[in-house]
Amino acid sequence: MQIYTRIIRPFFLKNEARIDTVVKDIKDKASDAADKFKEEAKKATANIIFEEKKSS
Repeated sequence: MQIYTRIIRPFFLKNEARIDTVVKDIKDKASDAADKFKEEAKKATANIIFEEKKSS
């Protein structure tokens, strides 16, 4: 409890805005990466379907 009260809590209170910004940036980058992955998966699926129809 003393470590939290004397070290951890003051650190987070002092750096709260900076921590929030970093967390938001990470969230945004993860969302962008997921969107890119989703688009690539759609393209790959379309290519597979096209190849299957082409070989039939």
